[in-house]
Amino acid sequence: MADMAEAFDALASTELWESVAAIFAGFMAPTVLKNLTSGVAPDMVKDNPEVYGLAVAAGGQLSPMYSYEISIGGGLYTVDKAAERFDIKSTVQGVGA
Repeated sequence: MADMAEAFDALASTELWESVAAIFAGFMAPTVLKNLTSGVAPDMVKDNPEVYGLAVAAGGQLSPMYSYEISIGGGLYTVDKAAERFDIKSTVQGVGA
C-alpha cells in the first residue's frame, strides 16, 4: 500500500502539474505558430504541419524554464500530425469500435 500512497502523493504534487502544463503549452504552441505565420510561410511548410512542431521542439530549448517539457510538447505535436498524415491515428481510434 505504500506504493499506492506514493503514487497519489506524486499526483497531488504541484511540480507534476506544472510540468504537464508546460508540455501542453508546447503541444499547443505549433498551432499558434502556424496561425501567426500562415500568410508568410512557404507552401512547403503550410503543407507539412509537422514542421511547426519541430520548430517548437527546437525553439523550446531556448526557454529559460521548462525547456525540456516544451520540447516534448512540440515533439508530441509532430508525432500526432505524422500519425494523422499516415492514417495511423484513425486506425488506432477505430480499434475496439
